[in-house]
Amino acid sequence: MDITVLYNPNSTGDSKAYAQKFRDAFVQADGKKAHKITLLATKHAGHAEEIAAEYAAKTQPHILISSSGDGGYHELINGALAQKSSKLIVGLLPAGNANDHYNALDITVDETVQNILANTPKTVDVLRISAKVGGKSWVRYAHSYAGIGVVAKAAKDITKERPNLITEKWLVAKSLLSFRYVKIHENGKNRRYSSLIFSNVRVMSKALTLAGNASLTDGKFEINRIRFRSKLRLLTYLLTAATVGLTPSKTATKARFTTTKPTAIQLDGEVVTIDAHCNVTIEIMPKKLRYV
Repeated sequence: MDITVLYNPNSTGDSKAYAQKFRDAFVQADGKKAHKITLLATKHAGHAEEIAAEYAAKTQPHILISSSGDGGYHELINGALAQKSSKLIVGLLPAGNANDHYNALDITVDETVQNILANTPKTVDVLRISAKVGGKSWVRYAHSYAGIGVVAKAAKDITKERPNLITEKWLVAKSLLSFRYVKIHENGKNRRYSSLIFSNVRVMSKALTLAGNASLTDGKFEINRIRFRSKLRLLTYLLTAATVGLTPSKTATKARFTTTKPTAIQLDGEVVTIDAHCNVTIEIMPKKLRYV
């Protein structure tokens, strides 16, 4: 089975270095030379998704590995899941800042090599989010979480400003202090939230523990709600998440709400603005993604 490793040549991390290191380790381990491995640079935003969609449409099985953080892997899985009957198998090398999904998989690079050689791919759950963007139906998959409120605001500000590691912390703090709430219609009532997160992993952004017992294979996702009360309550919530960890309000297989105005939603670090007055559905897709 052929293997392609995607890397971002413009990454601020070690995307290319991780890809090269993985290729060298794999070639050394593959004594029978049964696999062809190729490194491929992405050329623009969304290119990983385009490449994954092309491989997913083919009838032959293929392994496509992303040397990236959560955002690059988000692109890859959305391309991979574009075809219902896809034989594409994916993989991930930890070349980003947070690497939330890689850490949740609890797998090493050496184990990825051995899984390929033994031909033993595994499966994990993913989140499916459906809404409307620009008046059109919109569907995306998330490997780790989907969130609205302050998390989306901070991520949107970071994407817009593209800060360095020093100014990023200040920008996040500024977003927290300036954000008030997001209002949605849920269960027949209008509700105001500082943060509403639907997650499939234990830890978000390396530091915030959303659910200590979260699992990528239990067929459920966790919901963390913080109703808008005051800035102090929000800061207390974030401090708790960064120290002892949060207790999710519930676990679910599906959740729905309706936006009251254009609303930013963060998916694995990527931010999209969904339409006002549209129905949003988040559901778990059990064992949807095959990986090594």
